[in-house]
Amino acid sequence: MNDAAHSLTAENLMRVFPEALAMDNSMVALGSATAAVLEAVVNESREMSIYTRIDELPEDLLDILAHDFKVDWWDGDFTLEQKRQILKSSWYVHRTLGTKAGVTSAICSIYPDTKVLEWWEYEGQPYHFRLRINSTYADVSPALHQRVLEKVNYYKPLRSVLDTVEYYDAGASATMYTGAACVGVEMVDGATAVRY
Repeated sequence: MNDAAHSLTAENLMRVFPEALAMDNSMVALGSATAAVLEAVVNESREMSIYTRIDELPEDLLDILAHDFKVDWWDGDFTLEQKRQILKSSWYVHRTLGTKAGVTSAICSIYPDTKVLEWWEYEGQPYHFRLRINSTYADVSPALHQRVLEKVNYYKPLRSVLDTVEYYDAGASATMYTGAACVGVEMVDGATAVRY
């Protein structure tokens, strides 16, 4: 079946124009003008489609959409691919705000493969948790670590307490991150950021 034969074009609209009206030249002119306007509206509506075209939209429009969609963990310094991923996951993150899934989604937009370990998974205190962040895909820096902490504080359940943030390199053993000291965080064994 040919999609062009069934699409909303002026030509296709005039094909189904009633024969009784086709005898009147003024009705044909009115029908043709209306069909042309409808075709233009359909073409314009494709340009208005943003949700399905996030991977095609320019970066400046992504920044505007992030503001409009209240993506509070947005940062203009993210790469274009990170921005696209963050926008695509933002609806899920908003729906899961205050849950483990919300924290995981928000942090995974910066560091894919992030794991949230609940207190019972590492014999911690009730309502405490840890982050295990795979830093294979992105460098660890004080600025990125600060963003992680901001996102965690925004998206975690209010009662929950973050114990540690552990950065690891999946391709090797724990990598030494020199110069990664952050405000309120101490780097232990070169790979674990402990809040104090």
